[in-house]
Amino acid sequence: MTLLTIAISARAQLSVPPATFRPATPTKAQVEPALLLPTDAAARSILLSTPTSSERAALAPKVATRTSKDGIVPKRGRLIIGFAREVPAAQGSVNLSDLAWAQVEGGALAAHISLTSSGAAAIRIGLVVTSAPATLEMRFKGSSGTAQVFGPYPAELAHESIYWSPVLEGETGTIELTLPAGVSPAGMVSLPMISHLVVAGNALRQADPLGEIGRAGACEVDVACMSTTLKQQAASAVNAVARMVLTDHGQTGLCSGTLVNDSTTSSTPYFFTANHCLDNDDTDVGASKAQPAAVAATINTYWFFQTSVCGQDTANKVNFVLVAGGAKLLGRGVDFDWTLVRLNNAPPAGATFAAWNASPLSEAGTAAAGIHHPEGDLKKISQGTTQGFQTFDDGSSYIAMQWTQGATEPGSSGSGLFTYNPNQNYYELRGALYGGNSACDARQQGATDVYSRLDVALPMLRQYLTPNAANPTKETLVVEYYYAGYDDYFITANQAEIQALDNGAFPGWQRTGLTFLAYSDPSVAPAGASPVCRFYVLPQAGDSHFYSADPAECAATAIRFARTWVEESPALFYIQLPDPATGACPPNTRAIFRFLNNVNGLHHRYTAEVDVRDSIIQDRGWTQEGYGNPPSQTVMCSPIS
Repeated sequence: MTLLTIAISARAQLSVPPATFRPATPTKAQVEPALLLPTDAAARSILLSTPTSSERAALAPKVATRTSKDGIVPKRGRLIIGFAREVPAAQGSVNLSDLAWAQVEGGALAAHISLTSSGAAAIRIGLVVTSAPATLEMRFKGSSGTAQVFGPYPAELAHESIYWSPVLEGETGTIELTLPAGVSPAGMVSLPMISHLVVAGNALRQADPLGEIGRAGACEVDVACMSTTLKQQAASAVNAVARMVLTDHGQTGLCSGTLVNDSTTSSTPYFFTANHCLDNDDTDVGASKAQPAAVAATINTYWFFQTSVCGQDTANKVNFVLVAGGAKLLGRGVDFDWTLVRLNNAPPAGATFAAWNASPLSEAGTAAAGIHHPEGDLKKISQGTTQGFQTFDDGSSYIAMQWTQGATEPGSSGSGLFTYNPNQNYYELRGALYGGNSACDARQQGATDVYSRLDVALPMLRQYLTPNAANPTKETLVVEYYYAGYDDYFITANQAEIQALDNGAFPGWQRTGLTFLAYSDPSVAPAGASPVCRFYVLPQAGDSHFYSADPAECAATAIRFARTWVEESPALFYIQLPDPATGACPPNTRAIFRFLNNVNGLHHRYTAEVDVRDSIIQDRGWTQEGYGNPPSQTVMCSPIS
């Protein structure tokens, strides 16, 4: 497949400087949240038996491979640090009226539920609340001596699907439920599952001997051990990198990521990481694997998880800050392995929004640094030089790196690659770690790691990272949503629809994170850009939507399916067409593929991701439609810059 090349458009803003986060003056409650009842108050206690060997087996490393034109680079998934444990229904189903409610200040009511998983370094509790008062709130606390209190959170967060608590240090987690004065307890809270973590933040040690989690290789260099000059130059980059923990159906993984600035310095907590950290095919969680948006909602970030003195290597001497609350998925690329989320809660004071540069880093020999949390350990820095682009069989390409100091390891995934800007005296983000085969082992020193390309991701992220940039060709982002109940996908570029879907006006629909570009105004779009019609397929035929950029197909559809398909728009957006004979797209565009799923009515999916296309062909068996020959049949051609 031809390597995708990016043409830099005239409107592109390709770099943004760093910025320091300075939050508004907080309240005392925000600084030191506390439980309303004493920790030893009467509680509904749930004690799980010792974890079984089959439960622990989820910690075994699972590594997939992706074929490169020049060889094989192993895909490094998120580091698994916690396994799922089911809570027996008899213990986990709790009627709120049966709890030991006590009156607290102001006449409010509070009650505790505690859950213990023997030997855990920390736990995350999954819960679902049903038929409870809308004013019910939740707080959470672990059992370690320094465990912090999280909340209050509205219990409605746990109404529609399982809600994962913050990481609670220690083997016991306490849930405090509160109701305002005058409101009686009613409804149910279910605790179907927990995640048993073998490593936590307060000490880089395991609860029991399960490998080397939290022990980076001997060649790794603490950020505190950088030279004085490098400390000054890299300070904004170092304080933008965070250790990231997330949970997928009870299995908890660890990656790294970077807080990034935008062109308006809005202090919006945009966080850049790897797609495979959220959408991890290496994780054996079966058909119940959560959608990436649901995984993003579980994100906890650890800030300043680093030593301040070279050689001080224990986490309990480090004043790190854990920020819970999850994140909203904004965009991701499967082929190019990038993800942007917006954290739901602000980072702590002193965190920085990293500078970034989206110029292609195609030349070999550029000095660069990776800042990361190998094995979930304290923050490290690796240094080396770029080796040009590494290409893959799906047409994607990545920045190749060889290290002269340090390496990367599981847990480093998603961490940033930075290059020095000598004119401004700071480091700029260029991509996030996908994988590679570097290691501290002498046999693998000098091996290659590969990083995603920010220049490839930026066109899909401009509305967030450069919202004030010019847009002379009126490019617009087409956003994909998924509804699990119908196994149905929906795409739209209509801003009112996007806002309504994102705000929950249509329950059950959630972003997949996948997007592609189109045009909103034909007068400034490239010659030949065609209007995309949209039809609504009535419930008796599938309750779904159909899109086409082919005027003849739009006209034929209106006649052929007049009784069951309703035309909602003759021109939802505009996009170029492929060659009708070969399916080839024009230069500086990427193919859009269409699949028909007629298992339960008629449903279509549209994607620009080659890896998603191949997965549908291999795993779903849906019918591919379009111009040309399978698997390269194409229906539309999306701009890439």
